Amino acid sequence: MFAQSAPAPCPANRPVDEIIAEVHREQSTKRQRNTDPLPQIHCSWGWCVDLSKTPPTFPEPAPRVDVPSRSTATPTTTRVETCGDAMKMALEAAHNVEVGDYYFGEKNYSGSSLRYQDALEEKPGDLAIHVRLGRAFEKLNQIPQAIEQYKAAQKLSGPEKWSDEAKSALQRLQHAPSS
Repeated sequence: MFAQSAPAPCPANRPVDEIIAEVHREQSTKRQRNTDPLPQIHCSWGWCVDLSKTPPTFPEPAPRVDVPSRSTATPTTTRVETCGDAMKMALEAAHNVEVGDYYFGEKNYSGSSLRYQDALEEKPGDLAIHVRLGRAFEKLNQIPQAIEQYKAAQKLSGPEKWSDEAKSALQRLQHAPSS
């Protein structure tokens, strides 16, 4: 008799930074094969999302995507549909984080905060997104919102560098002298 192996975990649960790194690896491989150097479709772990409607030139929230209701799924298709939906959302979150990082680097903190907020709606349990949003709020001098994001980050598990940054930012902001 053959032993049944457990299904592979859904890659959508990986931290957003790992998803971004995987997308970059796959894009690099495609570029080496002389495919489109500016792909509008991002794929990771066999899941793809069309991002042609969210170019990185608009500092506004990405358009919302309607996700099919899970209540109509049959028990045999729930895992596949759920992972597919989750992967689509995770890839969109990764795209929003990348655009937010670009805006942050350009000192467009309002644009970056909007993109990070979109990413957070798509992947609310990601520690790194909360920290990034906290950074943007700090730059916008919205300290209570920044503190809220850093506190939310501390309640999540994820890469240590992000939890350490959230902890030190909270210490800095909560012990800063008031103006």
